[in-house]
Amino acid sequence: MSEDKERIIVVEDSPPNRKILVHLLEKLNYQVDAFEDGKQAWDFISSDQCTEFVAIISDIMMPNMDGVELLRNVRESEYKDKPLVLVTAVSDRDYIIEAKKLNVNGYILKPVTFQRVTGK
Repeated sequence: MSEDKERIIVVEDSPPNRKILVHLLEKLNYQVDAFEDGKQAWDFISSDQCTEFVAIISDIMMPNMDGVELLRNVRESEYKDKPLVLVTAVSDRDYIIEAKKLNVNGYILKPVTFQRVTGK
């Protein structure tokens, strides 16, 4: 991939949703790093492998580390000002309340679609 593309980190445990997000973001000309859970993403973000990225799009409900814990870690890191958008179903209400306290930048409701990702 071209190095001049902006990078977005996608964190989604559902393979179909992860694939849709990656595909849509690549069509929008982003470089995408995709992970199955918050722990994998956090391990990458906090490593020397991670260079500049413009945003994180993360599911809320995931094994190993959920999206709110990932958001909390990001907000306490050198990347604290990076936009973080959560992917959620309506039933994730308690997590949404917690995420608001951590200044989440937005939400994408499931099912993931082009219109929900782009707002168009």
